[in-house]
Parts: sequence; C-alpha cells; structure tokens
Amino acid sequence: MKKQIIAVIIIWFFMVGGVFFWNVADDRKDREELAFETARAFFLEVVLARSWNARHGGVYVVVTKDTQPNPYLDDPLRDIIDTNGIRLTKINPAYMTRQIAEIAAREQGIRFHITSLKPIRPENGPTEWEKAQLLAFERGVREYGEFFSDDSKSMYRYMAPLFVKAACLKCHEKHGYKEGDVRGGISIAMPYFSKKTNRSLLTGYGIAAVSGLILIVVGGTLLARNRRLLVQSNEELNKEIDVRTEAQKKIQGKTTELQSALDEIKTLKGILPLCSFCKKIRNDDGSWEQLERYISDHYNTDVSHGVCPECLKENYPEVYANVVRKKGENNL
Repeated sequence: MKKQIIAVIIIWFFMVGGVFFWNVADDRKDREELAFETARAFFLEVVLARSWNARHGGVYVVVTKDTQPNPYLDDPLRDIIDTNGIRLTKINPAYMTRQIAEIAAREQGIRFHITSLKPIRPENGPTEWEKAQLLAFERGVREYGEFFSDDSKSMYRYMAPLFVKAACLKCHEKHGYKEGDVRGGISIAMPYFSKKTNRSLLTGYGIAAVSGLILIVVGGTLLARNRRLLVQSNEELNKEIDVRTEAQKKIQGKTTELQSALDEIKTLKGILPLCSFCKKIRNDDGSWEQLERYISDHYNTDVSHGVCPECLKENYPEVYANVVRKKGENNL
C-alpha cells in the first residue's frame, strides 16, 4: 500500500507542477500582451505629439537653463526675441521627444530614446539592441517588444519605427530621405513588476500541493488501515470456514457411523429368535410368545390357521387320502 501512496503523491505533484507551469506560461503571455499594449500606447502618444509639432513647423518656448537652443537644428529662425524682449527658441519633434523622455524617466521611471542608424545628434546613436531592431524595421518588421533584466530589475522594452511623413521633409529631405522611409525609431523601456505575481502563484500552488499531500497521506493511511482490517476479517472468516468445514466433515463421519450402526441394528433386528421345539418367538423385552401373537403385534396382521399338505399327510393320512382322491395331489 505504501508504494501506491507514493505513486499517487508523485502523480499529484506532477499534476500540480504541470498546471502551475501552464499558468505561469499563460500569465507570462498575458503580462507580455499587457506590457506590449502599454508600451505601444506610450509610443503612439509620443508619435502624436511629434506629429502635432511637425505640422506646426516646431513650437517656440522660452529659453531657460533646462531648455537651451538645439545646436543640431539647422533653421535660421531657430532663435527669436518677441516684442517683449523675451528670448524664444524653436523646439522641433526630436528635441521635444528628448525632453519628454527626460520627464518620463524622472517622474515615472520610463525611458524613451529616439534613435537612428544615421543620427544627426551623436547621443541619438543606437545601442546594439536598438540597431538590431532598426535593421529589422528596414526589412519590414513593424514593432518588437520583450522582457529583460536591468540591474536585477524586471523591465520591458519596446521599439517601433518612425516613418518620414510630408511634414518631416522640411528638415530631413536634404539628408536623402523621402516620404515613407524609415527615419529611425523610438525605444521605450519601462519597469514591470512581475515577480510578485509569480510568487503569489507559487504560494497558491504550494499550498494546494501540500494540502493535497496531506489528504493523500491521511486518506492513504486510513485506506491502508481499513484494508488491513478487511484482510484480517477475511483471514478470520476463512479460519472460521475451515473450522466449520472440519466440523461438518466430523459430523458427516459421525452420521455415516450412526447410519452404519442403524443399518446393523436393523439387520440384527431382522433376525427373529424362534424356539426350535414350540416355535415361540422371543420379543423385545425378552419374553416368549406365540408366533401368531408376535406377527399380529409387530406387523398389524391377523393370522389364520390351516394345514399344509405335508403336515396333513403326516398327521392325518386317512383325511389326506380322501382329499387326494377327490381333488388330485396337484390341486392340494
């Protein structure tokens, strides 16, 4: 029984483990889809903001310590002074994206990076991972995302291409781009806390596994105990059957012996002690009585008297002779 319990425990752990890993994979798939859609939403928001900026040919903002003129913007109207004497500088889509990325990184821990295989600003050069995605975009891939670890932190990164639109040609046509070309891309890296979810799943399935183990051990122990009791009862029943069978055999033997004795008694009883002279019979109580009375008492039969031809001839010869003369000897 112990082997069966161990086998059930092994099967139980395989089942729980299989369902656990299936749920982990399913949960990871859901998390990937959620992270992918979240990163894509961030990307589209940035693209919309860039499109708005490009349609307006850039926007002017006040020059501050944190917002200095963009040295990579080749525009004679990059810097202006309004009628109030306030110095303004033009923010193009790339510069705006960089500033949005700085705010997102500082306040939300989300990193945006605008990059290209042919960057105008050296700091916009791609990392190895970004370069691989940019090359894939030129082959027709439209977006890509994956989980990764950054300094032991669970992160999700996403990247999609930036296509040259009509509003972009004002600045980028001179670099050889035409409408529809892949100008570069924006990568997004955001923290994603998934370990807690996996820990919760592990805890839940661990509790289920241990609870099942306890039930299997307790149930198996009770089953083994009941089985032992059943086997013991069967053994006792078999012993009782053997005892009764043996007693039945003895009874049968005694019955056979008694039947034999009864048959012998009947045989002995069938011998009638008869006096050789007076022909009286000794009855059961040892007294002697006439044959006629014995037959009448024991066989419920009345006895009539007559004379046989031999006795008639021996005792009454004259009568015998007359009878023979009248009937013939063969008719007596």
